[in-house]
Amino acid sequence: MSETVGLVSALSGESMESDGVDGKAAGDKKTAQDAGYRVQYFERGVRAHYVAPDDHTYHFEAFAGAWEDIEVPAGGSAVYLNDDATEAIRKRGPATISSQHMCTVIPGFKPPNMTKSLEGLTVLPYVNGCSTKQIFPPERAGDPTLQYLNIPPNSAEQAHHIHSTVRVVYIHSGRGISIVGMDQETFEEELTPGMVCILDPMVPHHFETPFGEPLVCVPFHVFSTVPGVESNHPMFNGTFLTDQR
Repeated sequence: MSETVGLVSALSGESMESDGVDGKAAGDKKTAQDAGYRVQYFERGVRAHYVAPDDHTYHFEAFAGAWEDIEVPAGGSAVYLNDDATEAIRKRGPATISSQHMCTVIPGFKPPNMTKSLEGLTVLPYVNGCSTKQIFPPERAGDPTLQYLNIPPNSAEQAHHIHSTVRVVYIHSGRGISIVGMDQETFEEELTPGMVCILDPMVPHHFETPFGEPLVCVPFHVFSTVPGVESNHPMFNGTFLTDQR
């Protein structure tokens, strides 16, 4: 049976539909959240509903795990994966959809419906041997975008960095580590297939692959800055190095 967590706000930590999996047992080690970093990890099999906090500039709702009745409002849209996570789907509202993995609902953004395969090689170079491709590229600066990121074995996504807007990341395949914090104090979380990671704006982080296998992630950018060319695409342009690690 899947566990359910509901997060109304990253600030309040208010819970709904909770089975207690969002709490900490006595003696648990300090986490990134304890240190004030607004990052959420949801393991495969956990249902979670995350609503953008009031201090975010852009509103969105993210759903991790299996949901059968996600409401997409008129004038909005949703981006999610099909049941076997081989295709990405973009759906305009009003609609009611089911999602088995990850879904992000964006009010006020209503591009055409689209379905696109995740198969095929990456085509845009990134850093530290990483590469990417655009699943749903932004047609205009500011449009939400779904990307596909391949991190090779024994590498890092890049230098430690921050983003100015939120990232909702689905771990598609492979294993890796998410490192959050700064040099004086960092927090590691193992990344495994089916997990969803939500990084709030300005959270210093990077991903590494120390297990001898690649890590494939599908990050959703609620806001983008540019369309895609080899030297200036959303993965590059929305990243700001912190000169750490």
